[in-house]
Amino acid sequence: MFFLSTIADTLKLTPEQYESGDSLALIGAINAKYPEKVLMDVGLVMTLYDIIKVGSSLIHPADGGAHFEVVFRLVVFKPSVGEVISGKVLECSKDGIKVGLDFFTNCFIPYYHLFEPSSFDEAKKTWVWDDSHEDEEEDDDDEPLAIQKGDMINFEVHDVNFTGKTYSVKGVHTMESKVDASAAGAPVRKRSQSFDKGRSWEEGGNLRRERISNSTTMEVVGIMRSDGLGKNEWWENDDDDEDEEDGEDDMD
Repeated sequence: MFFLSTIADTLKLTPEQYESGDSLALIGAINAKYPEKVLMDVGLVMTLYDIIKVGSSLIHPADGGAHFEVVFRLVVFKPSVGEVISGKVLECSKDGIKVGLDFFTNCFIPYYHLFEPSSFDEAKKTWVWDDSHEDEEEDDDDEPLAIQKGDMINFEVHDVNFTGKTYSVKGVHTMESKVDASAAGAPVRKRSQSFDKGRSWEEGGNLRRERISNSTTMEVVGIMRSDGLGKNEWWENDDDDEDEEDGEDDMD
């Protein structure tokens, strides 16, 4: 769910920032630029992990600031496909269930990824799973297996989608990407500014140039069709029954 991503970027320090020293100033510049932003095909940046390398500074005549080529590692959130996540239901609609984590609110379980058969109650804004065919000893007094806003549920990650926009004189261009999140990014990624003069450590061969976009989004698409998914209480009776059977076997 969390991993380290190596980034190379050209960071600007103003003369006022020099007073705190290069290291502290660069840490501040990274923390101001990256956390809570989504990097295309990488994930949601949580925080700076460490700085690996700092190059010599270049004073740019246009702004008087010192520009440093810096390689550093970020802690990034991007769940793996097949991973089970627990979250809080933010909204139920006929399209599916929106789920949020403490730090990320863009998880969605489409209606066609819910237990079958499931139905949406428009009046109560709940999704109800009819599991009568699953239980041969069904009790007519059993309450329906319903999910509503505020419930805590478990779901499995089906895929992770990225959407980004780039702006040019020709207009706005949208780029979409669906990635297998289990192939967490090991390559170094290159972030550069428009005045970059090719001063980078590309001799290593893995640096990639691209710009940060505030419009890049990440969506975690979930599925809920396996035992143990949904609300925990749905499966508590099954666990109790298994414990009782194990106890009877031990007595025999």
